[in-house]
Amino acid sequence: MRDISRNLLDQSASLRDALQRLNEGVYGAVFITDAKERVLGMLTDGDVRRALLAGAALTDPAVDSMNREFVKGQVGAPHAENVAKLSERVRHVPLLDPAGRLVDMLSWAEMLRIPLMQPALGGNELAYVSDCVTAGWISSQGEYVQRFESKFSDFLDGSHALAVSSGTAALHLALKALDIGRGDEVIVPDLTFAATANVVLHCGATPVLADVDQSTWTLDPNEIERRISERTRAIIPVHLYGHPCDMDQISAIAHRHGLKVIEDCAEAQGARYRGRLVGALGDIGCFSFFSNKVITTGEGGMVTTANPELADRLRLLRDHGMRRGRRYWHEIAGFNYRMTNLQAAVGVAQMERVQGFIKRRQEIGEHYIARLGTIPGLVMPPRQPWAQTIYWIFSMLVEPRAAGLSRDELATELEARGIETRPFFYPLHVQPPYAEAGEFRVSSYLSSQGISLPSGNEISAQEIDRVCDTVLAIIENREPSQ
Repeated sequence: MRDISRNLLDQSASLRDALQRLNEGVYGAVFITDAKERVLGMLTDGDVRRALLAGAALTDPAVDSMNREFVKGQVGAPHAENVAKLSERVRHVPLLDPAGRLVDMLSWAEMLRIPLMQPALGGNELAYVSDCVTAGWISSQGEYVQRFESKFSDFLDGSHALAVSSGTAALHLALKALDIGRGDEVIVPDLTFAATANVVLHCGATPVLADVDQSTWTLDPNEIERRISERTRAIIPVHLYGHPCDMDQISAIAHRHGLKVIEDCAEAQGARYRGRLVGALGDIGCFSFFSNKVITTGEGGMVTTANPELADRLRLLRDHGMRRGRRYWHEIAGFNYRMTNLQAAVGVAQMERVQGFIKRRQEIGEHYIARLGTIPGLVMPPRQPWAQTIYWIFSMLVEPRAAGLSRDELATELEARGIETRPFFYPLHVQPPYAEAGEFRVSSYLSSQGISLPSGNEISAQEIDRVCDTVLAIIENREPSQ
């Protein structure tokens, strides 16, 4: 709990004393107490201001102007019950013990919700979208698609970049471009968003699940070796929560067995493996631009490759199997996975600020680690010496015995205090479409204890501190399990 001693004033205090305390910053309210520290009344800036306008002097006793009929909460009552007493009119709720002494307080400012993620749209997004509307080029035909692809190619030091309608579309195109289909197997991590496995099923192939590594939370190279069969065609390493996979080991395995590597970079744009950007380490890279990603186009994605022949086939598949030089002639049965000019306009504006977004994500991660990294029971995200993670979403583990509460209990407490969180993904092996027998010890462990905290590009340092202060206060009020 916070130190609320500065919020207390003896009943002999003057209005000047109350005003001085309020000016020092004491969460917006002071409380007048009797000799036994029982709260007699409350004073806010507004109360003092109204008293002075009514003719009171600064030397007058504060008790004459305090609010005696203030709304109060009770220590030990359900947190949600106390929070419910806050409103537009009631912005401070003291929490009193049975004797009437102040123990803690809730304030309206602290109850303002901190979302898990919010897009940062304060650049040229509106101007570029307006340009599309004014010019009438709003579908997939328009200059912003080419500009977006060019900027993304430059970002990856020259890889071919094709804008598509979603990160899932990027993964699906990658598999189809490699002719992966019925009878084939593709190795995917057990701990990932379902799209990674869904696209394998949509190709008629079989996703083969492999456990993740405890030290990276990403695909375990040793587990890959155990899952390879004569039908294996590809590996999809997922750079989970912004931390790169051990790509040298994965690439070496793929080379030995003649397999293709499709990087799922949906959560890791800007992350580096041994100094090299993810998305340019395998045969094909796939990115997502959903609203919570490093950059966003609302929905959308990008598929990248250094191979010009693969790029040509990806381009053909993306646009109904038609080549630009011969309209309405379909060489193959392709897909409509094109990105609109409107989406690409947002993407161009986002890419103008991408380096700042990446730097900010890293700052957010370091801020959280500095505040929470030494707390018993909280396990910080992986940071391998060969990796430059971007902390796409700040994620940690909650070990119940040491922390005194479970991941779900912490999430519930934070939600009640206006802080949004989310749990880790369910392991794929327990879900109906992908159910697979076997032991997936690490992914099961991570999934049961992992929680992600607010991490949007524009979250302020003050908001991060509020999240950390709240986490610490919740844990301090719990007794570690024996």
